[in-house]
Amino acid sequence: MPVSLRLFVLMACLAGLLTYVLKADVFTGSSGVEAPLNACLSPDRPEVKAVAPEALGPLRDSVVRVLPERFGRLYEEGTIKSANAFSDNSPLAPPVSPTEPRPGGYEMRWWAPSGDDIVADVFLFANGDAARRFFRQAASGRCRLRSHAAATPLPPQARNLTWINPNHAAEADVYLLRGLRVYRIVDVPPNQRRGPSPNTAIARALLTIDTLACLLPGARCTHQRATVPA
Repeated sequence: MPVSLRLFVLMACLAGLLTYVLKADVFTGSSGVEAPLNACLSPDRPEVKAVAPEALGPLRDSVVRVLPERFGRLYEEGTIKSANAFSDNSPLAPPVSPTEPRPGGYEMRWWAPSGDDIVADVFLFANGDAARRFFRQAASGRCRLRSHAAATPLPPQARNLTWINPNHAAEADVYLLRGLRVYRIVDVPPNQRRGPSPNTAIARALLTIDTLACLLPGARCTHQRATVPA
């Protein structure tokens, strides 16, 4: 199935979620206790495993499919550590030595035609326990300003998170745990000079990221019918 048709079908499957989210104030209250950012950057936070440079290709391949070139303009990419899920810092610069081990995380950033900033991450961990602990920490509202976290029907077992990021912009994330990997898709809506986006913009961002997450490896969106939460 062509990518454009797959995106259309996925958008149609998830469209019912938009009405639900628009009725809720995604920035009222918090699903977790707001705490200083450094509380989430403690030694208890799992770190991605170190990988050989040649291992970065498969990691990149797993997220490059999220936004094909004809749908967005790639402006930045590179390796990341687990702290990037909280800091939203840019990817790391390449090391001096081409053979030096790299962090087992990879990030790609695109400008969408709408002006949205779309980000796709993959975090690779040494074992399943570390991946699960990172997923629980990163997909929670803890250490986030004005956060709200909730499960999303698609992809199965994924988690949505809305928050005000360290750049003082409203952001919508979706996290997906698959084996040793944790994936994150981000949408930062445009035109936020006068403060956080209204609920409509964030609701559309949630719809966008949940749709794009269905293009990730092992997303299994076609194996479950989209439903609107009661």
